[in-house]
Amino acid sequence: MTAAQGQARTMGRMTVADAENRDAGEAWKGASPADSARRDNAAETKPRWVPRNFTGPAGIVLAIGSAATAYVLRDLAIRPEHVTPMLAITAVLVLYRIGMTWFPASLTVRRIGFWTTLALTFVLVGISPFAGIYAFLGYFDAPSVHKGWMRGLAMGLVAASLALSQSGGFVSPMASFGLFMVFFAVNVGIAIMVNFLEERRERFVVTLQTTVDELQAAEERNRALQEQLLTQARETGIADERARLSREIHDTVAQGLVAIITQLEAADADSPDREARLARASTSARDALAEARRAVRALASPRLDDESLPAAVRALTGQVATAAGLESRFEVDGEPMATEGDGELLRVAQEALSNVVRHAQARRVAVTLSYLPEEVRLDVRDDGRGFDARALADGHGLPGMRQRMRALGGTLDIETREGEGCAISAAVPT
Repeated sequence: MTAAQGQARTMGRMTVADAENRDAGEAWKGASPADSARRDNAAETKPRWVPRNFTGPAGIVLAIGSAATAYVLRDLAIRPEHVTPMLAITAVLVLYRIGMTWFPASLTVRRIGFWTTLALTFVLVGISPFAGIYAFLGYFDAPSVHKGWMRGLAMGLVAASLALSQSGGFVSPMASFGLFMVFFAVNVGIAIMVNFLEERRERFVVTLQTTVDELQAAEERNRALQEQLLTQARETGIADERARLSREIHDTVAQGLVAIITQLEAADADSPDREARLARASTSARDALAEARRAVRALASPRLDDESLPAAVRALTGQVATAAGLESRFEVDGEPMATEGDGELLRVAQEALSNVVRHAQARRVAVTLSYLPEEVRLDVRDDGRGFDARALADGHGLPGMRQRMRALGGTLDIETREGEGCAISAAVPT
C-alpha cells in the first residue's frame, strides 16, 4: 500500500460519498454530469460497511450521561410518568450504538437505524431536555448515511431536535414556538457549517483518491512500458544471435562445402592431378566436419536446470579443450550460488572458448569462476597470439558478449596484446 493510500484510509470517519467515490470512481472517471448522477443513484442501493468511529462509543456515553442527569434532576426536569419511557428509549439507543460499533451493517440498515433513532430522539428530548446532549451526534451521523438533499433534510431535523431540547421540550413552562424558532435558526446555522466542512473534507478525500488512482495508473503504464522494452531487447538479442550463427555457419561449414564441391568438380577421370584433388577434397571434408562439430559444441548449452553453473562451465571447458587438444585448467573461487545471469555467463564462456580455439592458436587455457559479495565473475585466459583490442573483427564475437553483459547490468573487460595472449573477464551483479 502506497503512502497516499494510507493517508486516504486514515482520514477519519468514512462517509457515503467517500465509499461511493472509492468503489465507483474508477469506473465512472471522466463521466458526464448525467452519468455521474446515474452513478450516485445506483450507489444508493449498494451495501456499505459501517466504519468504526468515535460516534459509537461517544453515543453510548452521551446517552447514558444525559439519562443519568435527567434521572438525578427528575423532580425539576421531567415528569414522574416520563421516567420509565426515558430510561427505555435510552436503553434502545445504547443498544443501537453498541450494535453499530461492534457489528457491521449495510447502508440500508444504517439508514433505517438513523431515522428510527432520530424519531426516538425527538420523543426523548420532548420529555427530557437533557437528551439534547445526545442529539448533537446527529450532525455526525447524517453525513455517514446520506448526501445531497437527503443529508440536508436529515441535518435539518437534527437541528429541530436540538432546538426542541434547548427550548425546554414539551414539558418546560418556558417552552414556546418563538423560542423554538430562535434555537432552530441557530442550530440550522450550525448544521450548514458542519455540512460545509463535511463536503469540503469529502472533496479533499475524493481528490486524494483520484491522485492515488492516477499514480497507480502511471505505475501500471510504466510497468507495461518496461515489459515492452524488455521484450524488444529480448527480440533484438535473438535477432543478433541469429545473425551471429548465420555468420558462423557461412564462415565455417558453408565455405568448407564450397571447397569440397570445387575440388570434386575439377577431379574428372582424365585429369592428371585427380588423386591430389580428391585428397584435398577429403581434407576439406574433414575440416568442415570438425568445424561443424565445433559449432555444435559451441551452441549446445549444458542444462543449467540440471546442474550448476560451475559444473556446466567445467564440463564445457573439458569438452572444448579435449576436442582442440588444449591444456586446460578450471577453478572456482568462493561459495557458488545461483543468479539470474548464469545462462549469459555460460554463453560468454562458450563464445570465449570458441574464440580461443578458432583464433588464438593457444596451447593452454584457464577458466576461473569467482563468487564475490556483489558479483559473479568469469575469467577466460589463454597463452595464444593475442590481438589488437582496438581493431576487433566481427568474427570474434566480443561485441555480442559485451551486449549480453550490458543487458544484465554487468561488465566485460578485455586485456590482450599481440603475441601475449588474451584475458576476458565478464561480471554480473548478484
